[in-house]
Amino acid sequence: MPYSMTGMGRASGIIRKPQIKFDIEIKSYNHRFLEISVKCPSTLLPFEDKIRSCIQKKVTRGHIVVLIQQDREILDATVEIDETLLRAYMKVVDKLEKEHKVGGQLDINTILSVQGLVKFNQPPTDSKGVFDAFKPIFNKALKGFLQMKRKEGENIEKEVRKSIRVIEKNIRVVEKLIPKRNQDYKEHLEEIGKKFDKELNEDRFYQELLYTIDRTDVNEECKRLASHLVLFKEALDKETHCGRKLNFLLQEIQREANTCSVKANSLEISKSVVQIKEEVEKIREQVQNIE
Repeated sequence: MPYSMTGMGRASGIIRKPQIKFDIEIKSYNHRFLEISVKCPSTLLPFEDKIRSCIQKKVTRGHIVVLIQQDREILDATVEIDETLLRAYMKVVDKLEKEHKVGGQLDINTILSVQGLVKFNQPPTDSKGVFDAFKPIFNKALKGFLQMKRKEGENIEKEVRKSIRVIEKNIRVVEKLIPKRNQDYKEHLEEIGKKFDKELNEDRFYQELLYTIDRTDVNEECKRLASHLVLFKEALDKETHCGRKLNFLLQEIQREANTCSVKANSLEISKSVVQIKEEVEKIREQVQNIE
């Protein structure tokens, strides 16, 4: 069952010691290789590689963006005034008033604007403990992310299988048309021969017929097309991360379809080959989204 390269998962949760709320979003976009971007608060920076590793175990391709937000308002914090700085500041104000006759009124807003006067202190936290408590929330987001990728993969697979059935149908049509096409060639050559005054050389006639049939025979191409489609369906059935393999097989299918198009030399066969190529192109667009 294939996975789509696009998906999104979200989760929120609160850990207790210390009390912190985390909001997590994981989303992905198409990319030839695996690229993981993690944006997280400083509390989790030491564990960024572990977050990446969790994703790498589950995903093989795509541009993954992990956004982790921390609600700082929940954190226990204390606000302190730098008493030494405040006394020094007030001393300067008093000196300006008495010695330099500087007028004006000092208010609370002016005092609070003094850089470094007000300090916010947060108690030290056990980073390892925070990460261990954070992991279940992250795993929930990752699970939702993978579920969406799988669901989208199922939808892609349905569309791909529709196109495969159309291709297989047209391969059977081409195989049935080949004997008729060969008979038409024979009759066409016989008609040409009758237009000549000289007696038709039977040996030369059959040489030309065999040469034409061999040059335009697409039986082998049809067999290879069918074989590639079998491998394609097996990859869809059995492999989770089959995008690269499907792309390779699709190139081979495209090559055989192009050869059929060149060799067909029959309007009816060409119609079926055109339908095959159209469905191959549809599959190509879908496969670009498969991991």
